[in-house]
Amino acid sequence: MARTRISLIGELYDCVDPLFSGAIQPAGIELAVTRSPSPEAMRRQLTAWEFDICEMAFAAYLIARKQGADVTAIPVFPRRAFFHTNFMCHKDAGISSPQGITGKRIGVAEYVQSATLWARGVLEHDFALNSRETHWYVERAGSGSTGEVLGFKLPRELSVQQTPGGKSLVAMLTAAELDMAWVGGSAQAQADAALRPLFADAITEGRRYFAAHGYVPANHMYMVRGSLAREQPALVANLYRAFCESRAQAQQHLPHGQAPGLLFGNQALATTCESITGDPFAYGIRANRAMLETVIQLCREQGMVRDTPTVEQMFVSGMD
Repeated sequence: MARTRISLIGELYDCVDPLFSGAIQPAGIELAVTRSPSPEAMRRQLTAWEFDICEMAFAAYLIARKQGADVTAIPVFPRRAFFHTNFMCHKDAGISSPQGITGKRIGVAEYVQSATLWARGVLEHDFALNSRETHWYVERAGSGSTGEVLGFKLPRELSVQQTPGGKSLVAMLTAAELDMAWVGGSAQAQADAALRPLFADAITEGRRYFAAHGYVPANHMYMVRGSLAREQPALVANLYRAFCESRAQAQQHLPHGQAPGLLFGNQALATTCESITGDPFAYGIRANRAMLETVIQLCREQGMVRDTPTVEQMFVSGMD
């Protein structure tokens, strides 16, 4: 039987590798995968709409929908983290705790980036950050920015500016031109003696967050062309099942005793979640409702969109 060609662009993660490599074959589908770093994949799709399915940040997805894009999504979440634990501070910034950062100069990759959305939101809700009294710097702007591609306008009440000449966050933080920046994954930042993490023990903070809220935040899902979901719903359902099978197969190949957080390439996440019962990395709507309701709320609070959909309105029906 002939298969329907469906094009997809996204970053390669361990949890999707069996699907992207062809080891998992979705029923009735010839999946044409373009592997790309997620920021590039999102900008490419939002500029030319050349793919049927694209890895997409929550905020960018909601903005695109609000602007009239004919899109829906499937509840597959290929990347999770406690994003707020990725901030590093300069030792001379006078930051002694997460509660003392209002009014500081804080650098992030981009305002609409969903990792930034989560990090900012957690600091606001759990540690009393006042974003409107804080000075924000963004590294990505212009054509390199997802927000620029979307035509997103920053909330007027915020102080947000691009780093001078696009200077890197690590360079500005090291030079004490920023007090804090979201650079926790940078080896350069971690090796600099002048810098220290906002959370001295990211694992303890991750466990605190999970105990308080009950989920590990996800920043991306997969956006689907609306016409494909309407005209070929069975194929979209098959693709969703293939994503689930891919994650299950990847988990089976983890070293014995290793927590499934390693599927996201993050040893700290795996260690953090070792003692968590259940599956904090599940796909689907039901298992992620609290997380999804929170990310919708943060998008509204942070000025991404004014009117927000329900969780069900965000996704293809029948994927609980």
